[in-house]
Amino acid sequence: MAEARGAIDRRDFAHAAGWLEAADGIAAASNVENTRQLLSAARKQADTDAWDQLLKTAQERLQQDRLIEPANDSAKYYLMTLRDVNPGNAGLAPALQDLGVRLAAKARRALTLQQYDAARSWLEEAAAVGFSSADLSAALRETEAAANQQHFLANVIGASELTLVKSVTPIYPKKAEQARTEGWVELDFTVAEGGEVKDIAVHAANPLSVFDGAAIGALSQWRYKPVIRDSKPSAQRARIRIRFALKD
Repeated sequence: MAEARGAIDRRDFAHAAGWLEAADGIAAASNVENTRQLLSAARKQADTDAWDQLLKTAQERLQQDRLIEPANDSAKYYLMTLRDVNPGNAGLAPALQDLGVRLAAKARRALTLQQYDAARSWLEEAAAVGFSSADLSAALRETEAAANQQHFLANVIGASELTLVKSVTPIYPKKAEQARTEGWVELDFTVAEGGEVKDIAVHAANPLSVFDGAAIGALSQWRYKPVIRDSKPSAQRARIRIRFALKD
């Protein structure tokens, strides 16, 4: 019994249980039972202390902005561990809410910087800890829309793949004509669902800024046959090079 109590004091609960089993039937039954209750209480207190330490460490990591990294020493790690072993802990829900708010703020910041992959990653982390809010849902919608737009802008085809319906010849800039300057402008643009040209942007030019305005002014009046995708007209990003050459 003395060995059992000593092990309990050291929080060596496995050995304490072994000594109690050995004492059963030898020591007084009341002494064995009292020590068993002491062991049970000590185990509960050890669990409570461990849970409190998990929560305290998680809160420290939140203040240090160590939300998800390092993987085994972050606010998320300690809170997820606490949720696994003590889901009803009174401090768990507020701490998870705090973590979710901070993750959502990271996502919003990344979205502002147009870092869409990072924004999506932060949003997924927030969802993984069970956080939800109107702002989180809005940020998710904005991130998906921005990512789709980014993909759309990156999916550029050559204008030669489109069917041209109407074109307008660019007006040769007078200064360039007088200086006998020739060149070209490469433009990215969108063929809308109705075939009109919109969202024109200069991709490259030679020489710079000489023919841009003339090229944009002409291209904005062009019309193409709408691109059909899934049996319906769809917007498509395209690229064209408009050349400016003087007549002999």
